[in-house]
Amino acid sequence: MGRYAVENPSAIREIMSVVADFEKHPEKYPRKLIYLAGGWPQDPPPPVLREVLRELVEDEQAFNLAARYTPTKGDPDFLEAVARYERSVWGREVREGEDAIIAGAGSTELTAAFMMACMDPGDELLLTAPGYLNYKRQAEIEGLLRVRVRWWPVVKDHEYTPDPGELADYITDRTRLLIIISPGNPDGMVMPDDVYEGVLDVAEEKGIWVMLDLAYRAYCFREEPRYFSRPRRPNEILMCTFSKEFRIPGWRLAYAIAEPELVSVVNAIEQARVLCPSGLAQKAITRALATEERLRTIRAYYDAGRKKYARVAGLTLKALEEAMPKAVPLEPQGGFYVFF
Repeated sequence: MGRYAVENPSAIREIMSVVADFEKHPEKYPRKLIYLAGGWPQDPPPPVLREVLRELVEDEQAFNLAARYTPTKGDPDFLEAVARYERSVWGREVREGEDAIIAGAGSTELTAAFMMACMDPGDELLLTAPGYLNYKRQAEIEGLLRVRVRWWPVVKDHEYTPDPGELADYITDRTRLLIIISPGNPDGMVMPDDVYEGVLDVAEEKGIWVMLDLAYRAYCFREEPRYFSRPRRPNEILMCTFSKEFRIPGWRLAYAIAEPELVSVVNAIEQARVLCPSGLAQKAITRALATEERLRTIRAYYDAGRKKYARVAGLTLKALEEAMPKAVPLEPQGGFYVFF
């Protein structure tokens, strides 16, 4: 496995290493580095995070408690805060309560744990094309090299046209998990409600899990789809991350909402993989979500962020069209990317 990892490195992370090296040693590079693939937020976290971190540092007992292990599944107060956050900010009721929520050390790590819970060697993982390239490598590095990856094309002839009617053609008797990102990475598209619900219907009929990666839901430039707020469906795994929403990718804190039985399986897997997510990050986020006033400021922060990123997306699209007139980009509906 080590040899495979070295011979097949993550292109995304390799680019990040180049950027970090350029920032530290610009004299090594003959020209200024122009980086067009930044998959991270460019604005600072919400001010409430600095406020709660000061509170934790100044409260010796709270700070010491934050340094301890938490349960693998997540600190109970954090799980309660997540349910409150989903209800207050996103309008979603987590009907099964905290039994349906599990924390993770970032959505990348937590996604890999769900892959292990849902698939065995010889099973199939279905991904959208275009899609996030790291999913395939995650499955491979987690020791699932015998898992076959299949691709469902959702962009054809420069148009975003996902069709639940053709999805069944890509599902076999070994397919166990389909992952969808909305808004998409890298296509920047928001899957329409009727299409996504149709996808879930097909998946439910075929008996497979659907993971909805919601990393970019706070960057939706159009009317939010209903599936951002409605209760979770039985075969649905909702993957959520504070990396993008709170602009804290370095903190590595995420959570998923899924069937309690599946959450229990993932919890058992995580006991051997990560022990627990960062206690300090959980305590800080719990405080940030503790009151309606703080939740109100977070909603306002998201509203302002959507406008800011929509403007940047428009400027990027215009610049691309002017610089590359033969390109046929998709007009982004959310997220960080312009796809062409």
